[in-house]
Formats: sequence, C-alpha cells, structure tokens
Amino acid sequence: MNSKLNLSELPTSTFACGPGQGHPDIRQTPLYKTLFERSHRAPDVTTYGLYHAAELQLRKLLHIPEDYLLCFFPGGATTTLDAATWSLSLQTVSGLSFGAFSKRWCESITKQIPHLKADIVTPPAGQLFPTEKPNLNTSLILLTPNETSMGVQIPNDYLLDIWKSKGADTLIAWDCTSCAGGRVLPEDAYDILVFGLQKCFGTGGGTSALILSPRAVQRIKQVKKLRTLPYTLDLSYAVENAHKAQTINTPSTINIWMCDAAATWMNEHGGLTAMDKLCRAHADFLFDWAGKTTWIRPLVSDENLRSYTTPTFQIIDPQISADFINKTLAETGLPNLQDGLKKFTTAPENTLRIACFPFVDINGTEQYKRLINLLDVIVANLREEK
Repeated sequence: MNSKLNLSELPTSTFACGPGQGHPDIRQTPLYKTLFERSHRAPDVTTYGLYHAAELQLRKLLHIPEDYLLCFFPGGATTTLDAATWSLSLQTVSGLSFGAFSKRWCESITKQIPHLKADIVTPPAGQLFPTEKPNLNTSLILLTPNETSMGVQIPNDYLLDIWKSKGADTLIAWDCTSCAGGRVLPEDAYDILVFGLQKCFGTGGGTSALILSPRAVQRIKQVKKLRTLPYTLDLSYAVENAHKAQTINTPSTINIWMCDAAATWMNEHGGLTAMDKLCRAHADFLFDWAGKTTWIRPLVSDENLRSYTTPTFQIIDPQISADFINKTLAETGLPNLQDGLKKFTTAPENTLRIACFPFVDINGTEQYKRLINLLDVIVANLREEK
C-alpha cells in the first residue's frame, strides 16, 4: 500500500460472501442482549418470544403465505438441504447443477439416498447455465435461484415457468441462501424454500430457515413410509416443533436474534423491494466500474443471468493476479479485508467474488467506491512494478 490511499479512505465493510456483513447497529449490540444464555424451550424465548417474533418478521419480509410453515433449522444450508432432500423426495428428483452449491445439492446429496433416481441437468462445456430445463415430472425439483460460487442466477420468469409447468405431484424446492432478504422472487412459486441466515441477514453461520407448503408437509408424512430416516434428517420432528416456535435441538439463539433484528430493520426501511433495490445498486455500481476498466470484467456475460447479491468478476489482464489482490487486501491489517474477495474453489481461476448484500452498505455505494479505489491503486502499483 502506498500514499495514494490512507487508512481513513479504506472501506470498513466486509465484502466476503459468507458470513456476510452485519447491520452496523446490530454489530454493536452487547452479547447479553441476544438471549444466548436462555433455554431454547423457554416460552418467552420460543412460543411467545424471540423465535416467534423472528418468524413474524420473516413472514412479512418474504411474503410467506399464511398456510406455509416456517422452521428454524440448526445447521447451515447444506444440513437443511440434506434433510429436505431425504424427507421430501420419493423415487425421483431432478434439478439444475451449475455451480458448487447446486452440485452439492443435486449430485452429492442425492447420491446418498438409496434407490433415488436423480435426473440432473448441467451446463454445456464452456457455459455457465444449462440450456435444457429440468425434468418437470419428478417428485422433487431442486433449484438454486442464486448460485453463490459462480455469481449466476436463475431469472424470475424461468422460475415461474417451472412452477406453472411442473407435474401434478411434483414439489419445487429452492435454495435461496445467497438471495433471501436481498432479491424479490416470484411469490407462491415454491413448495420448499431453504436459506442460511449468514448472507443477506448478516448472522453467523450455522442456522437456517426452512419454509414448507402444505403439500410439502404432507409429503414428509408420505416419505416416512418409504424410507428409514436418520433423526436429524427427519423433518417430521422439525414440523412438530415449528408449531410451537421451537427447534428439534438447541440452535444458535444469537443467530436467530440477529435475524430478527435484521428482518425488523429491513421491514422498517422499505421491505424486500427496498433491499432488492439496494443490492442491485451495489452490483450495478461494480458492473459499471468493471465495464470501464482494462483488467476486469463480469464473469457472467448475460446480464439476465448475473446474480446481484454475489457477483463474480474475471480478471482479464494476465499481469494481474487475484491471489496478489487478496494478499494485498490482507496486508492492510484491517479485519474486514482479511478474507479478501476470494473466489470459491470450483470457480474459474483468477476470479473475484464481491458480496452485494444489503448491509455491506445500507446507505448506497460509498463502501464500494472505497473498495474500487483501493483495487485501482493495487493494480496501478502492480503495473508500475512490472
């Protein structure tokens, strides 16, 4: 780092894709206020307290239908996707695998379930999104509206078309970990919606939300007759406890408290529409900047397929290394920059991911201006040295 930028000009937000940046007020909350020492069975924490309040805020924010069930599920999104697939699939599933997390769900998890036939569509060589749609007549269709690892999103019209065209006995499942709370999705176009709380809501890792339609709840009962389920993967227990605003075992009360505070703030500041607009403003600022540089460009060329919560960028100048950029960010000594802008392991080489979640900058794009100024200095210094 040289004199072109001083510490006061550096960003104070984290741009890593998970756990994401928390709301500035929430980050300053004393730990004791999060009820972390209280029993998760205490009525004033569950049925009449925190968990119930958090559920109400999420229902309002995400426009969850009244007859859909919401459960807080201990464990990250992968744990919840595991449970959802085991408890909600019959003999067949289909889905789209176009990145590390959708692949884990559609391929790694489904392979573990005995006698389950998985019909999974992947992108053609050299492309980022499948050209074919999934089989619409399986028992369960697995979709990832925003792929965290690649910065690719499934457009809303595509999601709606799948919902309208699915088979009569088909359930639609969404993994919305990277976009819940930051993207307006089609309403009532899913049976199962899963998301970790650590992205747009800015909590720590290890807690997820699971939303189930009445048809999904009935499917859980049907599957119990089909296969033997490990206790933690049997969603019938989660459903039973959800009616009491409780969880199957001890969750992170801190995370649920943070989720409640985050969703409350979101609802008080324009709701999901405003959060969508804020995330788009963050991403559009970065896309506009990348379009004016000579060394970086969006990895996803089709704007309709670009995620605006976790956009990914390809470095096109062979003199510039993503590893060098991340090493230099860490050398600033600032904790918020220690994790850098690292790509996921399966993403193309020499790429950067930049989180555009709502709380990275609740006021607009000032934090992103500071970030690109820093990146421009890093790149200019590297070019001078060479």
